[in-house]
Amino acid sequence: MALCQAFGGMSLGCRTPISASARAFSSSSAMRSAPLMPVQRRQCAARAALLVVAKQNSVDRVLRSARQRTYNKAIKSAVATRMKKVFTAIEGLRLEMDTLNDDTLRNVEKLISQAYQEIDKAISKGVLHSNTGGRRKSRLAIAKQELLVEAGLYSPSAATSE
Repeated sequence: MALCQAFGGMSLGCRTPISASARAFSSSSAMRSAPLMPVQRRQCAARAALLVVAKQNSVDRVLRSARQRTYNKAIKSAVATRMKKVFTAIEGLRLEMDTLNDDTLRNVEKLISQAYQEIDKAISKGVLHSNTGGRRKSRLAIAKQELLVEAGLYSPSAATSE
């Protein structure tokens, strides 16, 4: 009875009418204090528990979504930062085309490798779709290839004929 009254505003539907035989029996003092039959009382408690569990699940889901969103955002930010470092280094080398040598290219290749690792990690964690990761890797590779073509260190026609 107390449980049904506590959840009375939630329209659990646990106040079912008592049958005629139960009304005839209700003249005893035991039945007057508990107008609900024991089976109905258990049903009411089960409905209330289900409602509380469902509400708790939705609260847990909101909290879990918030945690996942911040985690995903951090990984996407790391990917974007690595890519930006590569593009900045390549733009810096384009401005200083005359000082382009193996050491500076190794630095760019090292940055590209780190960016690839971040992208692969994001794909494996499910933060990025595999096609998105492939597209981002392709952008990095194309940027490096364009730099090498501009510097005269690579010709696309020679690579296709081999």
